[in-house]
Amino acid sequence: MGQVGALSTPLKLYRTGNAVITAGFILGLALALALATTGSVVYAVALPVAILGAVAMCFFFANPLINLVVAIVGFVLIASNETGFQVMEVAYAAYLFAVLMMWFLQHVVLGSENILTEKVDRSLAIFLCLLPATLILTAVFHGDFRVAGSELISLSMLLIYFPVKHTVVHHKFGPRVMLTTVVLMSAGVALLNTFNYASDLAGATALWQVAGSRVVVNDCLLMVGALMSLTLLVYAKGFLPVLLSAVALSLTLAGLIMTQARGFWLAFAFGAAALVLLVRTPERIKILTVGTIVSFIILGMGYVLIGPFLGVILEGITERFGSIATAFTQDLSLVNRFRETGAVLEKIATNPLIGHGPGVSYLFFDIVHQSTDTDSFVHNGYIGLWYKYGIWGLGLVLYFWYSVVRLGLRAFRSDSAERWTRLAGLAGAVPLIALTISTLTQNPFFLKNYLFIIAIAAGLAAGAGQRIMRDRSDINSMGPGNPKSNNHSQVE
Repeated sequence: MGQVGALSTPLKLYRTGNAVITAGFILGLALALALATTGSVVYAVALPVAILGAVAMCFFFANPLINLVVAIVGFVLIASNETGFQVMEVAYAAYLFAVLMMWFLQHVVLGSENILTEKVDRSLAIFLCLLPATLILTAVFHGDFRVAGSELISLSMLLIYFPVKHTVVHHKFGPRVMLTTVVLMSAGVALLNTFNYASDLAGATALWQVAGSRVVVNDCLLMVGALMSLTLLVYAKGFLPVLLSAVALSLTLAGLIMTQARGFWLAFAFGAAALVLLVRTPERIKILTVGTIVSFIILGMGYVLIGPFLGVILEGITERFGSIATAFTQDLSLVNRFRETGAVLEKIATNPLIGHGPGVSYLFFDIVHQSTDTDSFVHNGYIGLWYKYGIWGLGLVLYFWYSVVRLGLRAFRSDSAERWTRLAGLAGAVPLIALTISTLTQNPFFLKNYLFIIAIAAGLAAGAGQRIMRDRSDINSMGPGNPKSNNHSQVE
């Protein structure tokens, strides 16, 4: 079984790279020692730290699996609600795209393997490759190229699908590593949201501010993380795995509640209902039991952390949850989004096949601000794709979405797949099923953190499905007489 960490470059190039790294380290160390003699604190401290950091980066880039894990977990560093561009965000973006560039360089340019092994891979690749050409439409329809560039950068986050899928398919422990990594990352984001929530509570001066306090970022990521954590908990074996999965679920679900994002509350409920339908009766009972226990855990954590304010917060959350039933007719923000969708559909009718391109605005009357609004962001994700990229873009994305869910569920239902492969398939497919609801009012296709977690979930699902197809092909090639052909592992 191929190892993701194995270098596919020629031996000569590999040795030359090692020689360059070693020579650079020696020269850098000599330079640091020379500058340290000047007595400058900056030279004596900052430069050696930079050199050691560069050496660590070289180590990471020489080990793609470690690099990928660090890139995913590192998303916690930028999952904040600070406005504007932050230094950490720029640094992380540079690192992430360097990871992706190196991965594609290794596996596409220097490697001999084909990463587009299924139609689902090719559909995403075609969509991403055609995106730069849509800037022609931006020019034709007088769009904003700065906004268009931002949209295309956001969509480029889908590239992480390929290394995640490849890891799940080819690495021995790929499904386990990738699934565990994304759950850890989402739990870390939940902790960050909790700190931000506590900060907002500390600054509240009235009870209505306490009741309405919320953290408006990471809702999609926390919803996906909560469903993945629930999947792990349902099938966890042993005290420690159960405990860790329960903690991850409690953190991510509590973080999702703190966002007060009703669309993603509904998405989580829809995903949990889909999970109940997909699993067997014993797991269904376990889900109900787990839900009750986790609810008490969250309430207990809330009482310990915020004490007397818990009742006020619960009242606010209950009121917001209860407003879901009347939101479609009485919530001005939601009704406004439906009006927005109608205005965009009128624009789509003028050019439905190839779209209008990224960064192109539309006009509609905003009933919230009582003014005519000019905007390029469409809250309905499906309509937004159709408006920007035409029927071809919408068709490619929907085909990709449907295909990865089908592959993930196929892996879960396979009797021959090993346990973690089945879990990865289920944990990747269920959040994507859940997102079909929230995408009607929350556009995930133009926001970086949404696309980041969607690409990872898709990589898990598609990777699990392609892994079982590869394993079946290997078993068939070995023949029925090989003892490995009868080695079955099920999720019990």
